[in-house]
Amino acid sequence: MNASNKPDLKRSLTAARGHYRNQQKPQHTLSDLGAFPPTTMKTKIVCTLGPASSSEEVLRELILAGMDMVRLNFSHGTHEEMEAIFSTVRRISSEFSEQVSILCDIQGPKIRTGKVKEAFNVDVGDHIDVTADSVLGTPECVQIKYPHMMEDLDVGDKIFINDGIVKLRVEAKKARSLACVVEAGGQISDHKGCNIPKGKLSLNIITEKDKKDLELIAKLNPEYVAASFIGNGADVEKVRSCLRDFGNTDVKIMAKVERPGALDCIDEIISASDAIMVARGDLGVEIPTWGVPAAQKDIVRKCNREGKPVIVATQMLESMTLAQRPTRAEASDVFNAVLDGADAVMLSGETSVGKFPVICVKTMDSIVGEAERFMESRNPDHYDSANPGNAELMGHGCFTMAKQFNAQGISGKIVTIATTGYSTRMVSKYRPNIPILAFTANLRAARELNVVWGVQSIYSPLVTGDSVEEKARNAIKMGLDLDLIDKNDHVIVVASSHLAPSSGVFSGIYSVNDLLAEAPDTTH
Repeated sequence: MNASNKPDLKRSLTAARGHYRNQQKPQHTLSDLGAFPPTTMKTKIVCTLGPASSSEEVLRELILAGMDMVRLNFSHGTHEEMEAIFSTVRRISSEFSEQVSILCDIQGPKIRTGKVKEAFNVDVGDHIDVTADSVLGTPECVQIKYPHMMEDLDVGDKIFINDGIVKLRVEAKKARSLACVVEAGGQISDHKGCNIPKGKLSLNIITEKDKKDLELIAKLNPEYVAASFIGNGADVEKVRSCLRDFGNTDVKIMAKVERPGALDCIDEIISASDAIMVARGDLGVEIPTWGVPAAQKDIVRKCNREGKPVIVATQMLESMTLAQRPTRAEASDVFNAVLDGADAVMLSGETSVGKFPVICVKTMDSIVGEAERFMESRNPDHYDSANPGNAELMGHGCFTMAKQFNAQGISGKIVTIATTGYSTRMVSKYRPNIPILAFTANLRAARELNVVWGVQSIYSPLVTGDSVEEKARNAIKMGLDLDLIDKNDHVIVVASSHLAPSSGVFSGIYSVNDLLAEAPDTTH
């Protein structure tokens, strides 16, 4: 490949991150791992952006430290601010081979308290009425902005206020209010979040604010939109339909699992969604805290089985919002999310408003790297879906071939020629023990794959050819030029069939040295 035909990759992010890690080791790691190798970790890192992390300087530092996806939280900030940071991320990502994708997170139907005369505390055993009517809150009665409260709640139901700090139990139903007793005390003030862990609530999954936000999101065209308080598969389709009404059919839907009803419908939610977020904040309020780890493991396993990306989120390194070192429990939390099989782990306030966003990402990167050393090889039979298609069968086969490479001491890579990224996800879900390189001429596919476990996406218009083998050779040569493939490697190539691109999948094994010696260079 001559200089004019080299892939348009302004810098190799893997090499840049390797140099960055070697030069600037995280100040606090779980163990002395030595210098990081010049490769990205297989489990991806998502960072919520905010005042602490929106400058160009910090964004570049976050990318070099290991950030793979940014989350824009539409619960905060104006549309003008969102457009500005979106544009900045896109521009900086182009400097790093388009290796950073964007997730826009809509607020959803968050229930909140109304205004109060002044903030007040309630203690265990106190009695207080709650109403949907507009009243100025006092220790005797407070508004909760949920218009269907009287129809949907019954005696014995629970209401949580202020992120679960205050817990109320309904004792009786009055004409316009619910009489409650305080079971866990704390402060009640204006506009505090409320959780009602009732199985079925009469919520409009898309609020008026969400509609305005989705109109902007359709215009911005990020890789994913995170939909809050999803309760079933139909809710996912409502969000998809709203985006379609605004002219966008490309943005992928990431359903946030944060209500008990979602756990009951998890299979249909996974089926309807393109990706899943285990949103443990609200989920940990609405179900017993000790039930969250089991729910997390179950959701991650099911997503893995279906080949859908899954993010574990909320309070992963919460203490690092103010401190430069995580607690042991937080380190264990991230570590175990990796072992569970999460495609990505997410930082929220730690990077949006925290004092040490870059150190936080470096630390998470360290924990992820350490955890990956302890990941056991999967039994691929346990991750076959109920009705595997050709791409999934090929993914299973790639796992077996990669295992044989290791058994025979063969240095290898998996190269996928990606069109939509589906076949690449089917390879990733089995967690093969050699690198997965996804070469694609589809920029959207490259960005979407940034959050998929173990995948390094390489976008270039030069991933072309009149045959599958010509594409394979061009991709392998590109990988050599980028130092992602070694001339002594053996490469498993996966690509869509030319004859039946929608259903057929091609695979081949190549010795890089032999391929380069025997096949002509078609890229001049």
